Amino acid sequence: MNVNQQQSEAWNGGESVHYVDHADRYDRQLQPFAAALLEAAGLEAHHRVLDVGCGCGVTTLSAAGTARQALGVDISTPLLEVAAARAGSQSLGNARFIVADAQIHDFDDAAFDIIISLFGLMFFDDPVSAFANLRRSMAPSGRLALVSWQGIDANEWLVIVRDAVAQHADVPALGGRAGGPGMFFLKDPDETTALLDAAGFTNVEISPLSPRILIAGGGSLDESADFMLGMGIVRGLVGRIEDPTARASAIDAIRMSLSERYEPGVGVRVGAAGWLVTADR
Repeated sequence: MNVNQQQSEAWNGGESVHYVDHADRYDRQLQPFAAALLEAAGLEAHHRVLDVGCGCGVTTLSAAGTARQALGVDISTPLLEVAAARAGSQSLGNARFIVADAQIHDFDDAAFDIIISLFGLMFFDDPVSAFANLRRSMAPSGRLALVSWQGIDANEWLVIVRDAVAQHADVPALGGRAGGPGMFFLKDPDETTALLDAAGFTNVEISPLSPRILIAGGGSLDESADFMLGMGIVRGLVGRIEDPTARASAIDAIRMSLSERYEPGVGVRVGAAGWLVTADR
């Protein structure tokens, strides 16, 4: 199998559908994390920015609003089609997007002053080589800023799902470098620091982010619950329940938990937790 082939197949197939259909909702749901990332990046008008795993492009376009140029890279063609359309509608000529695997793509040396990533750097087959490749593309004074997820126990929105599923099926341990690429690959700050050190980065700093997010970016209880049940990680966990009756019971339990957190006129607000990671080239 080619480098990152599994991820490429997933994000050019079924994994992309929900993101494409609900791009604006995902943006609103993750907005607190995006705001923290962009603030940490410290973008200025002369900067050249690379956004890795940029998805539908919201952080790339935000960066382009400040920086001289912003390049978004992702392995998902469907997501980048959304990103390119957004750039066109916003008349952001200094934002562009390429379909590529950042782990092996031949970026020009010293092409970027800032590299950012919002939940996009947890999926590399060979993370040390991937981060070393990104580092090579940075100017000598370059800076890296990324956001990754903390573990599932710290994320209330997923604890709700895990606990409901666990009543009917085994729930696997998720995340950590030993488990391979995936959503929680960078959940351990010590492992992340060691990884970046091995790739040649310096001055690694990691701090927690613990916002309360609005599921689906707000909306009615039904809209929020339907959105959440359509998310890939949630579909995967609920799908572990083979018996249809038991699966329906778990879904009812998830909906009940969300109803307890519903704020009328606002939406379902739940706890979420990530890591803000910065490092120098």
